[in-house]
Amino acid sequence: KKIIGLSLSATLIISIGYVALEPAIVSAVADSATVTASVTEEISITSPTDATMSATIPGMTGNPGAPVTASLTWTVKTVNATGFAMVIKSSTTPSMKLDATYYFDDYTPAAAGTPDYSWSQPAASAAEFGFTVEPATAADTVASFLDNASACNTGATQTADKCWSNVTSGDTSIINRTTNTTSSGEAEVVKFQAESNARFLKEGSYVATITVTATMN
Repeated sequence: KKIIGLSLSATLIISIGYVALEPAIVSAVADSATVTASVTEEISITSPTDATMSATIPGMTGNPGAPVTASLTWTVKTVNATGFAMVIKSSTTPSMKLDATYYFDDYTPAAAGTPDYSWSQPAASAAEFGFTVEPATAADTVASFLDNASACNTGATQTADKCWSNVTSGDTSIINRTTNTTSSGEAEVVKFQAESNARFLKEGSYVATITVTATMN
């Protein structure tokens, strides 16, 4: 009896130990991991067709009170999350010229560094060439080209054909966008005007070479 009793006790202990230590077996398990791809920022800009002013200008009587116009459109695309900034400059001073003797002076705003809300006619015997900017998204306009319906560099409106300034050989900031564009991009329009108030200008083609640069923020 003692021998049998000991054998049963040993068998019961071994059985209980096996159940306690046996690994769990289930029908399915799940786990997850990530795969990451890094996309870098890029920017592109179109090259517009060269523009010609809307009309010819008489070389002696000029076109006082009737400035001729032209425009160039650059489309900028970027995936940069903080957008881009755009500046404009001319290759020469003054910007629009035939040669060293015959040229249009760069437009002169009433207050240096602040665009004029309305284009001002040049003085007698003077001729001037200037520009304004009309971004695809008005909110992207830099502060100096925004207006309050009567003056520039104040307010939050971007009124068409207002806020005229001079193109210089140094960079002038015109656009600052703070988000990426769509895949269609942003068509940024720069408008130009030229007016002669009876300045004596030799006949020929007066040319201004304009460069804009878009840089990711």
